[in-house]
Amino acid sequence: MKTSTTITTALAGVLTAVVLLTGSAMQSPAGAAIRMSHAFESTDSLIAEFLRALEKDDADALRRLRVTEAEYREILLPGSVREGQPLRHYTKEVADFAWGNLDTRSRYHELALLQGYRGRHFAVKAVDYDKGVGRYANHTAYRQLRLTLDEPNAGKEVRLGTGSIVEIDGRYKFISFIND
Repeated sequence: MKTSTTITTALAGVLTAVVLLTGSAMQSPAGAAIRMSHAFESTDSLIAEFLRALEKDDADALRRLRVTEAEYREILLPGSVREGQPLRHYTKEVADFAWGNLDTRSRYHELALLQGYRGRHFAVKAVDYDKGVGRYANHTAYRQLRLTLDEPNAGKEVRLGTGSIVEIDGRYKFISFIND
């Protein structure tokens, strides 16, 4: 039994070293790639669902568009280093603080979005990212989404600013709704 545990521990250490050295996709201990749940195939489809959630005043649908705590802790936080750099490991206290700060601030921005845009129907005219696109060890961030929207029922153009989008393996979700 002790030999089996030692071999398992050694293999887990080797797997971790390979992932860190290659900068490849994050792997779970079982070897399966960690993927984002309920992610979208394009930023266009993610943005369309975002606008639909606002129109329907659906806080739960809006929240599902954002990365989960596990996705943040296991993928984004460790991978938030330059391309080609090894993934970074954080203490539980640092990870707790980072997630808590991101989640709390994003929830306040979700409320503001719902209050400001609920029940309104929009058509997308233009999509911009105020802080550009950033490439990291295991993901790409489209920072600070800015939408130019047509509101046909009101006959006017609207600018909507919100947080950032993450892309991992061709799948997209919001990192947060924090509008910096």
